[in-house]
Amino acid sequence: MQSKLKLTAAALAIGLVSFAAGTFAQGRYPAINQAEGALNNALGILHGEARDVFGGHKINAENLIGQAIGELQAGKAFAASHGY
Repeated sequence: MQSKLKLTAAALAIGLVSFAAGTFAQGRYPAINQAEGALNNALGILHGEARDVFGGHKINAENLIGQAIGELQAGKAFAASHGY
């Protein structure tokens, strides 16, 4: 149960950071923003609808999606800081 609580908190944190970064770079990186939105959607589906009967692989996928979202956000920050 504590694992699900941590996952929920992580998903909410990722969502808030994504929203902030997306708001900042909304018009500048539309393809990256679209990909980030798709990843957030996938994370929400996995977290909310998919059963946890996959021997930890679903949780690993959720973590990797969170990592991918973080990489997109870091990429947008890098591009913005370099004037792109």
